[in-house]
Amino acid sequence: MTNKVKNYLENGVHEIRPKVLFKQIEAKFPDSNVMFSVNIPSSAIGGLTLLESSILVTLAKLISLSEFFEFGTYMGATSVLMAINSSAQAKITTVDLEPESIKSSDGSDGALILLDDVQNDNYLRRMFAEKGSYYIDRADTATRAKIHRMYHDSRTLDPDKEGLTNRFDFIFIDGGHDYETIRVDSDNALKMATEDAVIIWHDYRSKIHGDVTSFINYFSSNFPIIYVQNTMLAFTLKGKFRSLL
Repeated sequence: MTNKVKNYLENGVHEIRPKVLFKQIEAKFPDSNVMFSVNIPSSAIGGLTLLESSILVTLAKLISLSEFFEFGTYMGATSVLMAINSSAQAKITTVDLEPESIKSSDGSDGALILLDDVQNDNYLRRMFAEKGSYYIDRADTATRAKIHRMYHDSRTLDPDKEGLTNRFDFIFIDGGHDYETIRVDSDNALKMATEDAVIIWHDYRSKIHGDVTSFINYFSSNFPIIYVQNTMLAFTLKGKFRSLL
């Protein structure tokens, strides 16, 4: 292990290029062309870029994903991405608000949805209330069978009560983007993660959702955080997976 790798294990935010992870895939599968399946990115806001999708799948393959949990179902594209790029035995659980609980008054100013974090989140909630997680709905039967949809306000989610504690080896946090929601989701993610796990956040260094960046910068005072350049993804590694880099 080089000094550079050792630095990744120290608290704080550390930047890596995407190819750092891709090299790990090449090392793990030296005799294979490692492929993955992905939808053409949606024209709707709130989804992942192709590079971000490839980073999630790379991490899933590096750890041999067993159980995945997602805060923030939205369109369901990420759940489908994980389902189709994991083993047949892998389980995908995703949580979002009850669509009926989203008030019609949670509107947004179209001119501000790409500029203001509150307006942006209101818009995403309204789209979810209107359309649901349609990527899951239109997936094939085998893919849908791997995905369990939960409807719950994540801010009041009790991992012990719901049987979610110490269960997931990959957790993706991309629900509400206000500081308190991110804090609660992150605290719960630590409870829900297995001893060896990856926890990853979306919208780090976003130009809209500044609370995500503020929280992760604070969180990094107690945990090492890896930021993947040219994305809005930041993650931390637990247990044996800390040796991935």
